[in-house]
Amino acid sequence: MQMRPKRGWRNQRVAAIILLMISTTAGHLPKHRRNGESGYSLIELAVVLVLLGLVVMVGMPAMQDWLERYRVRTAAQTLAADMQLQRMRAVSRNRRFTLAFDAANGTYTLWEGDPVNGLTTQISPEPVRLPFGVTFTDPIDDPIELTWSGNNDVAVFHADGSVNGRLAQEDEITLTNSIGDSFRVVMNQVTGRITVLEGA
Repeated sequence: MQMRPKRGWRNQRVAAIILLMISTTAGHLPKHRRNGESGYSLIELAVVLVLLGLVVMVGMPAMQDWLERYRVRTAAQTLAADMQLQRMRAVSRNRRFTLAFDAANGTYTLWEGDPVNGLTTQISPEPVRLPFGVTFTDPIDDPIELTWSGNNDVAVFHADGSVNGRLAQEDEITLTNSIGDSFRVVMNQVTGRITVLEGA
């Protein structure tokens, strides 16, 4: 996997330097004037406000990148947790449970049963929607298409803990945000193990 330089590291360094300047300067500002009045002059306050404005200006892009990355990582972790939950239900109740994806709308739904024998009960009251700016990218990667019927891709969890009953292969679902960060939710078809990995 190719390592990418982290975005915003220069902005973070500049912001740290400006904060250091503010804290150092603020400690040396004279608090008592010669005529006995205490406080800061208008020029000193203006300088501090300008420096704070620079910190905000420099730090905003880095903050936005962090927020976008947080959204896609949280979405991947939530999806993995829902898949684990469906797997545990399948094992404990000795029947199949399904997670159906609607990539066009950026949602997925938890079901009891499977598409072949009938989705009997919708567990989630409404489809789980991905956070703003996060999308399924090639929701179910080749070589295994998990499409059973209709346009929705599905992951069916069996009573033995496996996913879709396929042997010795892995499948993954990739989530991507608007700035290109991606996380993969990887399913082992045999063991049903689900892991979240960073990068496409």
